[in-house]
Amino acid sequence: MTQQDVERVARHNEQRQREYESSELIRLLTDEGTSAETKKAVLTYLQPWSNAFQRMISARVTFESDPELRALALEHQEEEVGHDKILARSRAEDRQVVWDPVIEAGASWFVDQFAILPGVQRAVLAHLALEAGSLVFSQAGTRAFPGDEYFGLHDEADVEHLEMGYEVLRRRGDWTVDEVITVLDRAWQVIGVVSDRIAECARRDTVAA
Repeated sequence: MTQQDVERVARHNEQRQREYESSELIRLLTDEGTSAETKKAVLTYLQPWSNAFQRMISARVTFESDPELRALALEHQEEEVGHDKILARSRAEDRQVVWDPVIEAGASWFVDQFAILPGVQRAVLAHLALEAGSLVFSQAGTRAFPGDEYFGLHDEADVEHLEMGYEVLRRRGDWTVDEVITVLDRAWQVIGVVSDRIAECARRDTVAA
């Protein structure tokens, strides 16, 4: 693939990131008018997604047979292991365990895609969608929860993890722009649906707070 191809994907993905910055969830976290109770409720519903993320990255490792891409998947997994527990510590006062069908369905879609997609598209899914979304979310979370260990960790690590995806595209030739953009668009739609649901639930649970 040419540098122009990678740049085309990057421009497209950066547009999706900008759109996500305007999503209901991100605006909820960055709006100074949002109550502390509602912001904390976001973490309650983020927890099952964070737990599911561990399943996602494990599925990527399990189903990846390409040596180069498997090594990258393992590196990514090693750097992400335990982040769900860090989030749990951040919300230590909130012992509530929630289950939501929309959040679970979105997570299951990602796990399924890691099982069936070609290797480069798996990397795209992990690094250019999930990590890019996580970066936007963590930047908003850092503003909502200054000094929080979970968001501080992700705000720093997600930039590196995002770049890993672009590096894969630069090195590999077994992908097309159209295939990658299709995967990205689908992934961002799922991320958007899950994020909207988290915002909806956080507001619903705290409307009378």
